[in-house]
Amino acid sequence: MNKFLLILSGLLWFVAPMVSAQDSDFGIWTSLEVKKKIFPGFDASFEGEFRTRNDVGTIDRWSAGVDLSYSINSYLKLGGAYNLINYNHPKREWEVGHRYSFYATGSYVWNRIELSLREKYQQTYRVGVSETASRANPKKIMRSRLQLAYNLPKSKLTPYTSVEFYHTLNNPLGNDLEKTRYTLGTEYKINKRSKLDLFYRYQSETDDEEDDGHVLGLGYSLKF
Repeated sequence: MNKFLLILSGLLWFVAPMVSAQDSDFGIWTSLEVKKKIFPGFDASFEGEFRTRNDVGTIDRWSAGVDLSYSINSYLKLGGAYNLINYNHPKREWEVGHRYSFYATGSYVWNRIELSLREKYQQTYRVGVSETASRANPKKIMRSRLQLAYNLPKSKLTPYTSVEFYHTLNNPLGNDLEKTRYTLGTEYKINKRSKLDLFYRYQSETDDEEDDGHVLGLGYSLKF
């Protein structure tokens, strides 16, 4: 735990100068996940998440979701999820969203290094939001995430880094890259059933309704 707190302090020292030197926003994301193995290879999980923005001064969103996944083998996992999202839109105030997603994750482990690629199809229907000549509802996105993780020997820490691209699929103005996420973090294994996840993330947005932003995140996961 002392090592984890040391990394937390290091990330804070790393993030603070970047935030102060930029015009972009800063927020904190927290999450709680409970996962249950139904039978070998098949898992179900529930996750709640809370986010802030405007330099932590405004609630950005809260959400709750369920996820089902099946590991076909050690290289490939398939899954699907539903999320209920309550989003504090900068221009339209609060709006409710129903999000459905399906994904496939391919991974390869060499020694203590794991390289993974996740492809996720995501569809979000926003209640009470009308389609216009420049806005689709539901909004369809394809997300591609490449991640590299390293399991430190004789340690409970697994640092990782990733990059994720969001491509629109039904934008009336034309499909293109909408968002890019760069993440640097580490997992800390508390025991066989639980772990913490600490990360720093930078989001680059092309959507005029969203701002670029820095994020500091902390998640807790419990597995039965």
